[in-house]
Amino acid sequence: MNRKLNRCAAALAASILGLGAHPALARDPPLLSLDMEHFRDTASITEDPAAGSVAISTEPGFVEHFGPLRVVWNDEYLRGVIDQNTGQKSFEVDVSLTYSGARRLYQRARYRASSGAAEAATTLVRVETANCAIECMYTEHLAFPIAEQTLREIAAGYAPGKPSLWAFKLIAKSGPDYHGELSSAEFAGLLAKVDGYRPAPPVVRLEAPATHELDFGITGIEVPASPDMPNRAGVLVAGVRRGSIAQKSGIIVGDIIWSFDAHPIRTLADLQSAMSASAPAVIKIFRGTGELSVPLRF
Repeated sequence: MNRKLNRCAAALAASILGLGAHPALARDPPLLSLDMEHFRDTASITEDPAAGSVAISTEPGFVEHFGPLRVVWNDEYLRGVIDQNTGQKSFEVDVSLTYSGARRLYQRARYRASSGAAEAATTLVRVETANCAIECMYTEHLAFPIAEQTLREIAAGYAPGKPSLWAFKLIAKSGPDYHGELSSAEFAGLLAKVDGYRPAPPVVRLEAPATHELDFGITGIEVPASPDMPNRAGVLVAGVRRGSIAQKSGIIVGDIIWSFDAHPIRTLADLQSAMSASAPAVIKIFRGTGELSVPLRF
């Protein structure tokens, strides 16, 4: 991750610094001062449930800022993608770089592997432009694949306290090539994060069991007690729905329900409350001049 200012960026940074004295700025730690554990612990994890994949990136592990505005001109880092369905892994080097003038169109990447010089096609992820009224400044975001075997070989060369630099070059169709560097500690940190990744267990949401309010199945009229019939208070059945509990239990129009499994019934609300509060077995009714006990049938 060697962050180098291009000419335009250097001139801009110099002009900013030349505006006046500035207090001491916090410096980024040198790349080679960062160990494997740093890159492992700072690596980001992004899960994509729709694609069934997870991406692990060392982007947060190191970035180099310039000037009082803390500008980042170039950046490079590693990214691994795990297919959560098959467990297959793929790896790439991601690069962002800023320059001015004509588009350079970086198309190939060259680097050294254990088997010798290697080359890969670059993919342009996106490009940003600015200041084109004067001279266009481009920020290109590119990526190129790197074989897992190569990545592991570089990681294997990491020695605690003595990381080394791995260099690569992006070949421009027009203009200067781009030279970048990554630390062997970063390779080792990414692999430690990838190899140790375990998907979070699914969140089990326990839902309260649905409550189904029983419907007795009648329409009724509340009948208060009268001086001549003080005990005949309850709910006078005015209608019985076909297939309801009431019909199955033999309730007919004209019955007066006055007790529901020992719960006194004076209103339709009393009837519904008694249905919900227990599993009643017997209701008591007045039918004509007689009194009946009727077992419920559901």
